Amino acid sequence: MGNKSTPGRERDQETRDATGGVPHENQETRDVAGGVPASLIKLDANENPFPWPEGLGAEIAAGLEFNRYPDGEAIALREALAARCGLRAEEIIVGNGSDELIVMALQTFGGPGRALLIHPPTFGVYAAMAATTGTPLLEAPLAAEGQALNLEKMLSLCRDNPVAVMIVCNPNNPTGALFPRPEIERLLKESGTLVLVDEAYGEFAGAETSVLPLISEYQNLLVMKTFSKAFGMAALRLGYLCGPAAAVSSLNRTRQTFNVNSFTQKAGLAVIRRAAAYERQVAALRAETEKLYRGLKGLPGVKVWPTRANFVLFRPPDAIRWGEALRARGFIARVFEHLTGLGPCLRVSAGTPAENEAFLRAAGEVAAAENEASPRAAGEVAAAP
Repeated sequence: MGNKSTPGRERDQETRDATGGVPHENQETRDVAGGVPASLIKLDANENPFPWPEGLGAEIAAGLEFNRYPDGEAIALREALAARCGLRAEEIIVGNGSDELIVMALQTFGGPGRALLIHPPTFGVYAAMAATTGTPLLEAPLAAEGQALNLEKMLSLCRDNPVAVMIVCNPNNPTGALFPRPEIERLLKESGTLVLVDEAYGEFAGAETSVLPLISEYQNLLVMKTFSKAFGMAALRLGYLCGPAAAVSSLNRTRQTFNVNSFTQKAGLAVIRRAAAYERQVAALRAETEKLYRGLKGLPGVKVWPTRANFVLFRPPDAIRWGEALRARGFIARVFEHLTGLGPCLRVSAGTPAENEAFLRAAGEVAAAENEASPRAAGEVAAAP
């Protein structure tokens, strides 16, 4: 098998950053587990910050038989998703969040001798789950400072190695880049492998960017989506994967019998019925993300990446120090010690309008303090004997 496209140190660091094993007080594990002090505003996990529509929780709980097992086939939920996606129920499988679906895909199609191809910097859980399932990992780093797929490198790796699955994160986490549909179609036509497109942030990019309509054309296409981001269900863990019925049937063989609980299934149905309310939230978050982008772009010394998701990736002069300074001012941003081709960066999710305004004020304070410290430090160096 060919050499990895990025050094193992970089990949391991990105995986730790994505899964919580960051050594420098990133707090990711505790934060995701709910251990964030109430005084801190959490803008590090790309969640929907808005509350559920009034009465939704009570409606979901009403009539549930908590002493009974859930529907192992999630029939009602899959039928509702099929109607929403323009597919058949047998072309959809649901999971306990996208993480379970990634594991299922690698258990089904990957494993020893059958490689996974990814495009770092991207969602670090892909690499983590490849390790968990014994799937060899190959990497084709993004081009154009994280804004474009390196198609020639990806196709070359597929020709020269036993690649069984490639994952394209679109829009990409953590860069926010949206890759054009014709490029994904080229991978489908020329790679000779299964292409799994992760559209976790697809609602923020717009329905017209989804490759769901291509499922009827390509037998090697899987599309993964989630309720954790746009639909505010991160705590309940609900994802779904769409694809040709034969591929979904194969995936179903690795699924645990009762992998999605009754409350979560009913919540998914309720959210689908209220899609219009969530579309309004998505529109608001798009506007708030643009506000964050413009505000950060106006700070001296800060590189900001364009985004089609609900977060902004940026590179200040010292990302780790900025992360600590923002936390001291009451904000948790995501700190990446190193991203392939980009270096140390921060990622901030769109919060509520008030949270975003306060965050930008805090970021401005940090930038001003950095600028004030730089001339002073330069003067001290010049004065040194």
